[in-house]
Amino acid sequence: MKSFSKRLTRRIVLALTLVLIIIIAGATIMTSRFIGTMTKAYFEHLADIENESVEKRLHDIQVAVNNSIDEVEEDMSNPDSVFIAISHKLHLNPQVILGFGAGFEPNYYPEKGRWFEPYTIWVDGHVTTKQVGSADHDYFTYEWYVEGMKHDEGYWSNGYFFEVAGKRMMICTFSKPVYDDKRRKVGVYGGDISLEMIHDYLISKDLRANTEGVITVSRDLEGDPHQWVRSIIVDRNGYYISHPDKEYMLRDNFFEAITLKTDTVADRMVSDMKAGKKGSADLMVDGVPSTVFYSPLERTGWSLVVILPNPRYYAVVIEFCLVLSSILLIGLLAVYIISCITIRRAARPLQVLANSADEVAKGNFNAPLPTIRHQDEIGMLRDSFGNMQQSLTRYIDELKTTTAQKTAIESELTIANHIQMSMVPKNIPDSPNLAIYGMLKPAKEVGGDIYDFLLRERCLYFCIGDVSGKGVPAALVMAAARGAFRMMAEEGLEPQGIVSRINNLLCRNNDLNAFITYFVGVLDLDTGHLHFCNAGHKPPYVNGEPLTVERNLPVGIFEDYVYKPQEIDLAPGTALFLYTDGLDEAGNAKRQFYGKQRIKEVLLATAPYPRTIIEQMTQAVTCYVGDTEQSDDLTMLALKWK
Repeated sequence: MKSFSKRLTRRIVLALTLVLIIIIAGATIMTSRFIGTMTKAYFEHLADIENESVEKRLHDIQVAVNNSIDEVEEDMSNPDSVFIAISHKLHLNPQVILGFGAGFEPNYYPEKGRWFEPYTIWVDGHVTTKQVGSADHDYFTYEWYVEGMKHDEGYWSNGYFFEVAGKRMMICTFSKPVYDDKRRKVGVYGGDISLEMIHDYLISKDLRANTEGVITVSRDLEGDPHQWVRSIIVDRNGYYISHPDKEYMLRDNFFEAITLKTDTVADRMVSDMKAGKKGSADLMVDGVPSTVFYSPLERTGWSLVVILPNPRYYAVVIEFCLVLSSILLIGLLAVYIISCITIRRAARPLQVLANSADEVAKGNFNAPLPTIRHQDEIGMLRDSFGNMQQSLTRYIDELKTTTAQKTAIESELTIANHIQMSMVPKNIPDSPNLAIYGMLKPAKEVGGDIYDFLLRERCLYFCIGDVSGKGVPAALVMAAARGAFRMMAEEGLEPQGIVSRINNLLCRNNDLNAFITYFVGVLDLDTGHLHFCNAGHKPPYVNGEPLTVERNLPVGIFEDYVYKPQEIDLAPGTALFLYTDGLDEAGNAKRQFYGKQRIKEVLLATAPYPRTIIEQMTQAVTCYVGDTEQSDDLTMLALKWK
């Protein structure tokens, strides 16, 4: 036993030494690449997070303006009512809006003169309201007014300086036109956001990135600030909206700073930023080689930029490699010492335990185990064998019970599948003007897709939908939607009414937080006139070409949402094909989608008979995915008006 112990110790330590030497050499190379990639990925992710946060703040401003402009337009009979409206709305948005203001066309209120610009703002925790328009403050020439009058959907101005109540601030404005009761543009209404607030937010993120993130620089934060990780925002023309040094804001130009020298990379990055693209580039920033991550703030046309100086990047790589090498070397020494001591002692009682374990391995679960006096891992191993004997006995009993329960569950799911399939319409409407055929193939035993049709007074009511999620919950929502469709179709409702009522029913009783992409149509079999309403569903194909549909929200998201109806006239012989995303998003072994182009090719190459279309499409997508497991419910519905 002593001889075996020594041989084992020598071989383990020798093998471990060789392995660790290789690991140290390889790890130094691999981890340097890995940490570099991870560092860049971290800051690219940081740029995305900051982008989303700033976008949210800008979105909150837009929402506040859009929600409050109605109150301003509601009562403009006298100028004092405007003061009351904007002051009231500012009190309701203390955390979102710096100030609300409205500027009216020249002499709109004759008693107020040419300039009338009521403005309310938070100053030192209090709301201050005053009329700021004047010859010295000619807002008719300001960007927020000029562009706000042009953009009905609203416009974000570039940053600018604004002085009110004795304070000079850097702000930008989201503005949109104000209409009188005759729907004439009579002015501009807007909300302001403080650029200093955005600046403070980015400073806090930069501090965390420099002290808590992948790059740790807490020991030399007093060094050259150009070697710190920092975030900036620039406007459409490259001027700083936010910069760690406030002196740069609204004064210096980032585009000019990085393109002072001939640099095609910098020129490409500037072009991408002006075009609203996202990306990264390696270039000189403030004289320091850096990696720059940039992404658009789409609501404003601005760009958010995160600058990662290379000295910080390489410092992390070197530090990580040194730490890793030191840990591995210390570990090697520790393993050598521990192996010499423990293997010699631990190997002695193993043979006795091995003999007893052989009996257990042969199926003798009641075989006696040796007595181990030592309360160590070998003693635990002996106890584990004892527990294993008991566990195996219990396992056999539990396996029988589990098998019976699994069989019962599978039986219930089979019944549920039969119930769901029984809900699929099987009776084809008896009409010489119509041919229709559909199919539904759940990804699991039951699914969340739906299609249905019925004939009422020479009109064909039909629908197709896709419930979010899969399995039993989605199937329950599908069943409820199918029942509601049938009931409302029997009442003769228009597609818009059916979709709206199902939307409200689902919103009021939606504990599962489910939603449905839904398409409902009503086809007059005598004239070929088709009324339809689309709720976020895939556009159907008409004679192999996609139908133009409104981009309404899916059913079950917002109660009382107003869905836009549509209608077209079908020519005799027109074939209509509807499907769910289980078709175009069916993936093959290479994780490539079937795609809309293949759908179109099959439709154009297939005779315009509903059953033929469905069978050819099923054959084509089955051949495409091969043996890949079906990932989503597949539903198709085709009809032809003769």
